Parts: sequence; structure tokens; C-alpha cells
Amino acid sequence: MIKAQILVVEDQAATADLILEVLAGENYEAQAVDTLAKARSRLKKQPPELLLLDRTMPDGDGVDLLAEIRDDEKLAALPVIILTAKKEVADKVAGLRVGADDYIAKPFNTEELVARVAAILRRTGKSEEPTIVEAGGIKLDLASRKVHLDGKEVTLSAKEFDLLWFLVYRKGRVLTRDFLLQHVWGYESGLDLTTKVIDVTLSHLRNKIGATADKIVAVRGFGYRFDA
Repeated sequence: MIKAQILVVEDQAATADLILEVLAGENYEAQAVDTLAKARSRLKKQPPELLLLDRTMPDGDGVDLLAEIRDDEKLAALPVIILTAKKEVADKVAGLRVGADDYIAKPFNTEELVARVAAILRRTGKSEEPTIVEAGGIKLDLASRKVHLDGKEVTLSAKEFDLLWFLVYRKGRVLTRDFLLQHVWGYESGLDLTTKVIDVTLSHLRNKIGATADKIVAVRGFGYRFDA
């Protein structure tokens, strides 16, 4: 099932190809253009459901295109994520002030990119992501925040639920500790933070889900994976 149509505005071919590959793996229908002119043409013909927009393009600044989008009655509500190598606070603020929904600095973690795309689509009501996931005898309901293990309800804290949700939803994939700090605890990427909070929460979670805890596998040097 195609989740959403995404337009990637990126002039570096290798980066564009990586983004397209990652998005395709998540069942998004993504296309890329390498100039702002091509982006303008594509937006007029067939607006996507999300725009990934690089700031530094060969024919201008992506923020200028973003400003045009926000001034266009037909495109004003289009979700836009700024994707750029510029990391200065002023550059980030410039994009957000014009109306960007989010901002990702290069080089980026692909899991972070996928998570931010999904979050924006959920926020704007364009996501077709499931609200219930099941694997390894565990069933999580995102709407009610309830967890059932082999049919029996298990009480988890908010962070324990979020941690287990990401692990089960992305079963079979390694989630880095940095990714978990960002998307379970809300810490910004690049901050020098201890990851002990993950170990403590994971320890409590393992105690609550019994033998199923063996399905949460630690991948040395990377993070954790849920093997269903």
C-alpha cells in the first residue's frame, strides 16, 4: 500500500538516490528533481503530499520556494521538511520562520528521516500508518495506549510503551540509541547525552514482558532490534 506521495528537491544525485531508496522501502511513492525550477513545475502539475526540500540548490535557495508555497492558496498547507547541510541556528530559524514543518541537517540518519516524515504526515492527517501493530505475541494499540501480551493486558509507562512501539513497529530493523533518544525521549540529534536512560527503561520493560523480552536483541555498537 502506498502511504503518500513525496517530492524530493535535491541536486546531489547520490543523496537523492539514497532518499528515494529509503522512502521506497517504507512504501512511499517518491520522485526527485534537481532544480527549484523543476520543483515549481512539478508542484503546479501534481502537488505531492509532502515536500523534502534542500536549501542550497543550483538555481536558488530552497527557502525562497518555501515562501512561494506558503503564499500560494492551493499549496499553502503542503507539509515541507527542509533538508540541508547548513547547520547554523540562523539557517534553521530562517526555514522555520518561513513555514517549514521540520528541519533535518545533513548528514542525516535514515531512520531519523523516516521517523520525521512519518511524524509530519501523521500530524497533517495524511498518514496511513497503522495504529495497531502486532509481532511476537505482542499487540500495541496506539490510540488507546494499551498493550496485550498473548491476549493479556500489560501495564507500561509512557516511555516503555513508546520504546516497545518503535521496536515492534520496525521489527527486524536495528534502531540506534541516538534514534531512540530522539524519538522516545525527544532529545535533539547531536547532543552529548548519556544513554543510561535507555538501559533503565529497557530493563523495566523486559521485566514486564517476561520471556518475550528475549525478542529484543542488543546489537553491539549500534542499538536494538525486535526479532519477531
